[in-house]
Amino acid sequence: MLAYIARRLAQLVLVLVGVSFITFIIMFVVPGDPAALLAGKNATPEKVAQIRQNLGLDEPLYVQYGKFMGRLLRGDFGTSYQTGQPVSEMISENAPNTIQLAVAAVLIELIGIPLGIYSALRQYTFWDTTLTTGALLIWGTPVFVLALLMQYVFGLKLGLLPISGSGGETFLWIIPADLENLEALILPAVTLGIIEVAYISYMQRASMLEVIRADYIRTARAKGVAERRVVLKHGLKNALIPVITIAGIDLGALMGGAILTETVFSRPGIGLMIYQAIGARDMPVVVGGVLFATFFYVLANLIVDLTYAYLDPRIRLEEG
Repeated sequence: MLAYIARRLAQLVLVLVGVSFITFIIMFVVPGDPAALLAGKNATPEKVAQIRQNLGLDEPLYVQYGKFMGRLLRGDFGTSYQTGQPVSEMISENAPNTIQLAVAAVLIELIGIPLGIYSALRQYTFWDTTLTTGALLIWGTPVFVLALLMQYVFGLKLGLLPISGSGGETFLWIIPADLENLEALILPAVTLGIIEVAYISYMQRASMLEVIRADYIRTARAKGVAERRVVLKHGLKNALIPVITIAGIDLGALMGGAILTETVFSRPGIGLMIYQAIGARDMPVVVGGVLFATFFYVLANLIVDLTYAYLDPRIRLEEG
């Protein structure tokens, strides 16, 4: 097990290096000059050239990337072109909001588990058809469309919840400690989570149907084991494996910023930070934010793999 974890952590380093290089190249070839944006519309060519030199943008790509990696090895993500603020500070300021949003969305997603189980146990009934159809409709809705709909209904028409921003006190970085923080969290979290509730419920239904048709389930029923015990003890644990995979990967993906949701709701976070930095061609911020998101995505995958061994003893992580 320890050897497996060590290998995965080594792979994480390689992934981060690869992602940083690809992101660096993309930002390098995307049209737009950060020096010109900083200088302003009426800046002289000399001023733009001076800014480019100060930022090191006049150097070849491989030189810029080499300097970036040298700083990164020392734990330095660089400095924002736009604000002059260290990128590490920007990440530490925005990360709690994104972590809070991602965790809340994943907790909402888990509602799909009992819905999927209920649907599977009542296959082809009215409720099964209703839940399945509703899940497909919600699943096919783009997140930005759902976000705008949530803002219109619950924010503008009903006036129940704020449609933008975040704030208020938190406990342990992510737990809302006051009503202001909780209210600002609800709409973005529900927007992200409800789409995945549909997906989770659909996957849980399919997984549960497969498990309850297995031979060992039929054997348990033939022995007279109560249906509740058959479902909860014999079926649920194995049926949860693909769902845990999705939920774990979603946590990592949502940590990637939930760019559309944070942008629509104007909610400070890693996603909004990356979005604004892309518009400003602020390379250090974009690369730093993407690396932070990638780290949590790969880490979530590792946690999912380790969870497999607990949920199903038949699954063995390779030791060689």
